[in-house]
Amino acid sequence: MLVELDLFSGRPNPRWRLDPGDAEEFRALTAALPPAGPVARLPSPGLGYRGFTVTDADRVIHVFAGRVTEGTTSRTDRDRSLEHWLLTRLPSSLRDLRSLVAQALEDGRDD
Repeated sequence: MLVELDLFSGRPNPRWRLDPGDAEEFRALTAALPPAGPVARLPSPGLGYRGFTVTDADRVIHVFAGRVTEGTTSRTDRDRSLEHWLLTRLPSSLRDLRSLVAQALEDGRDD
């Protein structure tokens, strides 16, 4: 399972793989979220933090602003627990980005 932190413009976004245990936990956490109905287009957040994109085989899941979307389906994550969970899985080589993303989550700049 590949995770991409959508953060940069003009340079590659950080990517890393979840270990098998974390991948299973991600699937379980995602499945436990309540459905949100049809995907509504969120306004473009512009520059800076724009969420996480998780690729799991042929599935692409976007986690951002309290929504978890896959294709035309969406789940609600009001407390943004999945975004916070993914943030804790940042590899140590990307640790300097943790506070930047955590601040964006706390400020709600991306809502």
